[in-house]
Amino acid sequence: MSPLTHTEVIATHYCEFTCLRDAEISTGFLMGRLMHALHLTMVGATRDGGACPFGVTFPDYRPFASSVYAKRAGHKGSGASAEHDDVDLERTPPIGNRVRLFARSEQELDAIEWSRALIGLDDYVHRTRPRSTPSTIERFAAFTRHQPKASPERLMRRAMKRQEIDEAEARRRYGAYTMERCRLPWVDMRSESSRHQFRLFIDRIESPPTSGWAFSTYGLSRTVSLPLF
Repeated sequence: MSPLTHTEVIATHYCEFTCLRDAEISTGFLMGRLMHALHLTMVGATRDGGACPFGVTFPDYRPFASSVYAKRAGHKGSGASAEHDDVDLERTPPIGNRVRLFARSEQELDAIEWSRALIGLDDYVHRTRPRSTPSTIERFAAFTRHQPKASPERLMRRAMKRQEIDEAEARRRYGAYTMERCRLPWVDMRSESSRHQFRLFIDRIESPPTSGWAFSTYGLSRTVSLPLF
């Protein structure tokens, strides 16, 4: 791919957030807190029925062996080895310790009340002022959410409740179901509605630059590619 000039890149500005190393708090925990704060900020910036105007990338994203990548590569099974299995996932999570929040203008980033958005994170997260995207970009990627298939037990309980079938019928339908073992990089999150913890699995798909601009309130999109640098 030939480099693109700055004027051709829609994501003209970004802020970078770095989770600082702390002897008592894991990087994985801080990334979860940071992403939760950014998620709430993006919810507030999204109009009803509209798309979020901000997108995120993870500069230190490290893909490792997973069923998803094995299937893409044409292999059977979930992958025999994991390139990063010997890495301390709490201290150095595969998602990395940095997040870049992209916008179409410097003004959009300046309009965010960061002192309010990142309350409680001042001592643990470093934020840059809005920066211009580099003048030439050679790589782009879409960062998108991947939702693994649920466990057989969960599917059976859901079917019994929603379809009003008994346990025997539910087991007949889902008894042979195999749960996907997803090993994509993730961020530990908390649902505002249910208060439950969950893992936000994130896939990175390198692709040519796109002209669209629409993200989820996590700053993710399957169709919009953002700069990698």
